[in-house]
Amino acid sequence: MSPRIDYKIYPTLLDAWWKFQNQRLEDFFYQDEQGGWHLNYNEQTGEYHYSQEEMDALLEQELIDKINRVPQEPSEAASKGTIFNEIIDCIIERRGCHREGWTVESIADENGIKSTIHGAIDGFNFYFDAAFCKQVAAYFADALPQYYIEAVLPVRYGNVLLYGWIDELCKDVVKDIKTTKRYEFGQYQHYWQRHVYPYCLIEHGDCKTIKGFEFTVIKWAGRANKLAGEMFKEYYTYDHCESSSLLRQECERFIEWLDDNKDKITNKKIFGE
Repeated sequence: MSPRIDYKIYPTLLDAWWKFQNQRLEDFFYQDEQGGWHLNYNEQTGEYHYSQEEMDALLEQELIDKINRVPQEPSEAASKGTIFNEIIDCIIERRGCHREGWTVESIADENGIKSTIHGAIDGFNFYFDAAFCKQVAAYFADALPQYYIEAVLPVRYGNVLLYGWIDELCKDVVKDIKTTKRYEFGQYQHYWQRHVYPYCLIEHGDCKTIKGFEFTVIKWAGRANKLAGEMFKEYYTYDHCESSSLLRQECERFIEWLDDNKDKITNKKIFGE
């Protein structure tokens, strides 16, 4: 008999919750009306664009919108990462892209060589260096792409169903592809995927052990008409007891906030409904 599910939580929600609780005022980025991003702290004037209270309110609303799945305008950076991930999976699985509204196609140069891969999504068009895409795909050659996982985490307030999609499952190492313009090692250390995905694999019985979690980071470089980049590997050893404890503590704090703000939440799926 399946256990009763009281809450359903995926890693991105835990990330938004962690950000709401821990974001430093000086490190906060905000978006202007033209879509540009700016650091909250202005080094030239020594002033903050948003106060602590204003930043907290913005982050709380961002969290509520994410829970309620409020539609957002597509982001070029996020769309680029999504279509790049699909290109890598198409190469690994030797298939075409069959997702509605998405395009993945090879483009030949003047010599007839297919040196560019065109990806279209959310109204954006991207052109990637084919050799670079094949190089990245070769790194994940033996992986299982887009592997769905879920498992129950018992907490003080009931049972939490943790769930999500693993980018690349490579035997006893879970790998997640991140794309970015700027990168510093440790940039993804607080992302909850590195705890949730291995936990689910073990608790659901998909794997007996997981050695570690790797964020495979692509830092973009190259021309806009032939995108390529550098690959970095941000690796974390996985400890099942430690991650189970951290997940339990974080989920309980999150649930306390959820129950206190139930009137603001229209998407009741998070409450197991």
